[in-house]
Amino acid sequence: MILECMLRALLIVVCFGLVASCESTKFGPQEGQHAPQFQAAAMSGGNLRLDAYAGKPILLVFWASWCGPCRVEAPQVQRVASDYGDRVQVLGVNAGEDLSTARRAAAEMGIAWPVAMDADGAVRASYAVSAIPMVLIIDKNGVVRHRNNGVPSDVHRLLDGLLG
Repeated sequence: MILECMLRALLIVVCFGLVASCESTKFGPQEGQHAPQFQAAAMSGGNLRLDAYAGKPILLVFWASWCGPCRVEAPQVQRVASDYGDRVQVLGVNAGEDLSTARRAAAEMGIAWPVAMDADGAVRASYAVSAIPMVLIIDKNGVVRHRNNGVPSDVHRLLDGLLG
C-alpha cells in the first residue's frame, strides 16, 4: 500500500514536470531563449530587422542620450565593433527619443553601428527592458547567450566563444 502510494506520487510529479516543461517558451529575451524578432525604423533611414543579421553573433545595446552609463560604454562598444569587424554585428536600439536627439547623441557618443528607433517602446517591451544600458549577446542561431545592464567585462571571451 505504501509503495503503491509512493509510485502514484512519483507519477504525478513526473507528469506535472512534463506538462510544466511543455508550457515553457523557447522565445523571449532571457538567456537560453530565442531573441524576439523586431523591425523598427533605422536611424539612418529605412528599416532595421534583427533577422537580417542571422548567422553571426549580435551585440544588441539599448541606449539613450540621457543615459550616463550609455555614454561611458559607447567607446567600449565601438572597440568591440572595430575588433570584430563583420564577424560580429553590433546593433543599437534607441530608447524612445526623437530622431534628431538620437542622431545628435550618436554623433557625440561615436555610435557608428546601425541603430533602431524604438519611439513607441515596442522593442523594449518585447525584450523586457526596465533599465538601460541593456546589453544582450545573441548567438548566430538567434539564442540569447548574455543579458545584463552594461557591457560584460569578459565581452571578448564571450564573443570569441561564439565565433569558435
